[in-house]
Amino acid sequence: MITQMLRLSLHNEFIFFTHMMEGDDFLDEEVSNDVQRYEKMLRNRSTDYFDTESLGSIIDYFIAKEKLKKALNAIEYGRDLYPTHNDFILKRAEVFVLLEKFPEALEQIECIEMLEPFNPELLLLKGETYLNMNEFDQAHQYFEKALKYTDERLDVLFEIAYVYQDCDLFGKAIDYFQMIINEEPEIEHAYYEIAHCFDMVGESLKAIDCYEKLIDKDPYNATAWYNLGIVNNKSGKFDEALNAYDYALLIDDTFIAARFNKANALVELERYEEAIVEYLKTSEEDGADSITYCNLGGCYERMNQDKLAREYYNKATELNPNIAEAWFGIGLTYDKENLPKDALQFFKRAVLLEPDNTEYLLVLGETEYKLGRIEDAEEVYTKLLELDPTMMEAWLDWSYVKFTKGEIEEALDMLREAVKMDYECHNYHYRMVCYLFELGKIQEAKKHLEIALVLCYDDMFLMFEISPKLRKNTEVMELIIQYKPE
Repeated sequence: MITQMLRLSLHNEFIFFTHMMEGDDFLDEEVSNDVQRYEKMLRNRSTDYFDTESLGSIIDYFIAKEKLKKALNAIEYGRDLYPTHNDFILKRAEVFVLLEKFPEALEQIECIEMLEPFNPELLLLKGETYLNMNEFDQAHQYFEKALKYTDERLDVLFEIAYVYQDCDLFGKAIDYFQMIINEEPEIEHAYYEIAHCFDMVGESLKAIDCYEKLIDKDPYNATAWYNLGIVNNKSGKFDEALNAYDYALLIDDTFIAARFNKANALVELERYEEAIVEYLKTSEEDGADSITYCNLGGCYERMNQDKLAREYYNKATELNPNIAEAWFGIGLTYDKENLPKDALQFFKRAVLLEPDNTEYLLVLGETEYKLGRIEDAEEVYTKLLELDPTMMEAWLDWSYVKFTKGEIEEALDMLREAVKMDYECHNYHYRMVCYLFELGKIQEAKKHLEIALVLCYDDMFLMFEISPKLRKNTEVMELIIQYKPE
């Protein structure tokens, strides 16, 4: 049976500049007063005066807050006050795009396109609308027109890149961010954006190159070093990540996120004592939080200091009773102390919080089996394979439960189904050898043994863990010798 060990949660989110404004970012006192005055007017069913600029800010506020119905109402109010002001029609089209009412958006745009055919804002919005409709050639055509007729080329390049980014077309976004960098190499946040896009398309080396170029321009940019650390970490280059986080902290020793991620990198390098020091510094500088306590618990658990691990896992649950990782961690410490009955309640709590977590379910199923709760174990394995029919451990563990119940044919049938999904999984073939020999199906057993030995010779010990008596079987040992790599 396979026990899954708790993985420490890595909270490595990119820091990069974003073009989307939150409502409060632009909600200065004047706009705030206008919004309050407008909403008071609606409540009182009265009439008040707003100029076009004020109404535009009110509409932008509602859009930023995703209060699209209120935005449309404000647009209608503006149209009533200023029927010849085309900006309100453009705002209505923008809201329709957000509502995914693309034909309606195009209809609004075309109402004013004949009057303002060279309006870059209109051309951009029409391009965005076509892009959301998967009309890529049309979208590109209007984006190019917007670039042709604008006096603010860099701003428009950014907007086009952001639209592609929002549509998860990161490759196209990269093209436009690259144009910006080529034209204005000093614009720092273009490097963050293009690196993020490279990371999203799985080209981490290019993302690393972007941050290194930014660092070459500004060696004391702590944020660039931090992001370089994140990309290296995601690429499995933990030593390089650690080095980058250290530089970020050398520049700014109050950079809490860099310290936290440094601790995570140390965990990956199995330098748990050093990681503990960094996690504790994070708590001292930024206050205690459940994730840090949970990660501290994970470090102590890996060092086999289970009581200390449990102490920190418990601290995590006190701060956040919904942190499943910590409840699961507590269960693991009891399980390691061979106290499955104590562990069970904590595994159940973790599964209750994250019912689709296959790792938690696998360990819960094993614990139920250890305690002789066979029906409960089988219920867990049923759910597991519904969630992930390809999960090798679940097939092996459930078939083993069947095997120990004497239901060997059923155990074998389960693995035959598993093999159909993954014929090259040597674990299945080795396990089938055990079950087939137990049933006296020697020729079929030998066939699967040959397949397993070819797929992964070194894992032949897996058979002997289930059926030690196979070590004394002449036919098994002869095949092992025959297929031994030279």
